[in-house]
Amino acid sequence: MKKFIITSALLIISVISLYGQGNDFKPLYSFGVKQGVNSSTVNFSPGIDQGLTLGYTGGLVFKYQNEKLFGLQIELNYIQKGWTENLDTINNSYERKLNYIELPFITQIILGKRPNLKYYINLGTSFAYLLSEKEIVQVNNELYRREYYEKEIENAFDYSVLGELGVTYNTKIGEFQIGVRYQLTFTDLFDVTEETVFDNSQNQLIGLSLTYFFFDNK
Repeated sequence: MKKFIITSALLIISVISLYGQGNDFKPLYSFGVKQGVNSSTVNFSPGIDQGLTLGYTGGLVFKYQNEKLFGLQIELNYIQKGWTENLDTINNSYERKLNYIELPFITQIILGKRPNLKYYINLGTSFAYLLSEKEIVQVNNELYRREYYEKEIENAFDYSVLGELGVTYNTKIGEFQIGVRYQLTFTDLFDVTEETVFDNSQNQLIGLSLTYFFFDNK
């Protein structure tokens, strides 16, 4: 499934790139500030029942558009991830929040003919580093204690792929961009050994963000 996502993304980017070549287009660049919220879980295998953990996303964005149909977007974000276990029938509770600094590299595909309103598709990768974590755990039934309870995250680096759909709207005071993003991590939070129960422990999230581009060269 992961190989299919990556192959499809690269194919789309290649087709759009070839189609855009030869257009008489003046390159554009802009800077902006991003604010948003996300809902995250962790992809464990074997799976565990989880609720949604709300987090914050915010940062700086640089966008460079050198073709009519696509451009490059680079971000520097502070982002919160994590997971919460659903333990309604057990007298335990567990939640962990993870705080990262993140650097996404994104290809933006621009759609639409209206000058002020455009639709876009973002495809890219993201590199992140864990700054801090907070664990909230209460164990009253030791039979349901999991191996990662009170255990620090072992892999601080986080490598992800992402996809986003959204709209941009140009006004006299700047450009507004709002989008919904899905992000899946390929690296595990915890090391996998012959003694560990879980084969996977990968962050995944869905986020909603608003970016205001306050400076451009138009």
